[in-house]
Amino acid sequence: MKKNVIVAGALLGSVLVLSGCRLDVGLGERNQAVVSYDVGDAVTALEAYTGAGDIVVNESDRSGVRVTETIRWNGDKADQPKTEHPVDGGTLTLRHDCSNCTIDYKVEVPKGLKATLESGAGDVTLRSLTGEVDATATSGDIEAGALGTKKLVATTGAGNVEIRFAVVPERVEVETGAGDATLWLPKGSYNVSAKTGAGDRTVNVDKDPSSQSSVSVQTGAGDAKVLPA
Repeated sequence: MKKNVIVAGALLGSVLVLSGCRLDVGLGERNQAVVSYDVGDAVTALEAYTGAGDIVVNESDRSGVRVTETIRWNGDKADQPKTEHPVDGGTLTLRHDCSNCTIDYKVEVPKGLKATLESGAGDVTLRSLTGEVDATATSGDIEAGALGTKKLVATTGAGNVEIRFAVVPERVEVETGAGDATLWLPKGSYNVSAKTGAGDRTVNVDKDPSSQSSVSVQTGAGDAKVLPA
């Protein structure tokens, strides 16, 4: 996973179709802009990085990707932070570089898109995704519902993780530092590993060490729960 936020002078290999752009400027020093656009390139994977904002990713029946950015910053309208959204090799990357702003991303993706998501102080929310997911929230929560993905990695520092699966996954890895981790799994047998440093451990699904469905949950100071959906 790319950990650094990079600002490039030009966006290579991307074609963006801007639609329904709107600029909302707030009162006082705190300004806000909301911009929506469709990505014209063929996209097979999404990478989104934000320092202090939230990331929401929904899967839909649409054929392409639609992004809504909510940008908040201190200063003049002319100081609006710049965001970037290049497409390279089928991977759409959402990124920005600003020290005094928050940027929320809401992304609608087609079925099966692989997602790599990282937020520093914000939350990560996932809905109905069927592609592979790797999500990180340093101090925010990760929450997901109706997941059809076969492979998921979710990591938080101080936040909670709550994941609900609609299908039996092949591999799940969840790790928290100080937060709780709760998984809801469909009926089936699972090769479960649940470990905590100082929290409670609850596993209420059928366990089978030979199962092809591997579930690992590890917390530092939080509770670890693996429950039936």
